[in-house]
Amino acid sequence: MATTEGPARIDPGAARQRIIDAMPRTARSSDLPDVLAFMEGLWAVVHRMERLSKQMGSQGGVTGPQRLVLRLIGLFPGISAGDLAARLHLHPSTLTGVLRRLVQQQLVARTVDAEDRRRTVLVLTRRGRTASANTGVTVEGAVSSALQGSPAAQRAATRRFLIRLAKCLDDELARSADSR
Repeated sequence: MATTEGPARIDPGAARQRIIDAMPRTARSSDLPDVLAFMEGLWAVVHRMERLSKQMGSQGGVTGPQRLVLRLIGLFPGISAGDLAARLHLHPSTLTGVLRRLVQQQLVARTVDAEDRRRTVLVLTRRGRTASANTGVTVEGAVSSALQGSPAAQRAATRRFLIRLAKCLDDELARSADSR
């Protein structure tokens, strides 16, 4: 008696290895100088974060950067836009567009600071609190999964390295500006 089988299950690890094995030997990361192999890994992370962010935006209405802003406003209710930009290492004008969209979506409200009426601060609306609490598929969820699988010492070392890398990138930007 003939049996019908469902679709074959693909082992992602085996599929990845077949792709790697099919690559020309010169295209393998192990053959690259450390700096290029590392940059290749960074580009892979950046690309996947951007893809997941776009998916988040189309499925949930909030992109990865917008969710990060919501999460920070939720953690620091009453934060000013300038303080938020500093925390995110962004120029305030870069944050303006993100905040404008979040206000238009009624996820964030700008309110007058109770202690200094000249100052405007940011708070989450009810909709913003709901969006911030969403535990669906997010960039934050992927980062959280990676962190949970890493020992505390490795997380701390990675954090220190990222800070050092950001400083080196700032130094390169400054050198570039100085050479103009």
